Amino acid sequence: MDIRALADHPLLLLHSDFMVRRTFDAACRLAGLKPQIRLESRTPHTLLALAETGHGVAVIPSQFHTARYRLRIVSLTFQGRSLREPLALLWDKRRPLPRYAVAFRDMLAAYMKEVFPITRPRNPGASRPSRSK
Repeated sequence: MDIRALADHPLLLLHSDFMVRRTFDAACRLAGLKPQIRLESRTPHTLLALAETGHGVAVIPSQFHTARYRLRIVSLTFQGRSLREPLALLWDKRRPLPRYAVAFRDMLAAYMKEVFPITRPRNPGASRPSRSK
């Protein structure tokens, strides 16, 4: 759903400390949209519960589990592109990585390969333009 479709709806948004909120606010500014903010919260599940009872449209990060809520879930876009926030794992190499962090890193890497597969040309030389002398 394009972000401009939210113009007439009351919005349930995360607090501005969240990256997803900053991304949303930036997209609103670029779209010339002044959002109708009904409520801000630091808890995405609160926003989902309020949306489920008809108090507005919740804008939350996609990684939250929404299966228990009876809601219509859509991805927000701006100019045909999904709104996304950067993800990173940071760790001090001087310290050992705990087992739970190794497991999380490995699961995240496997998921990213599945969702965003890296494709390469079958014939690498074929994709390069030939040079004329």
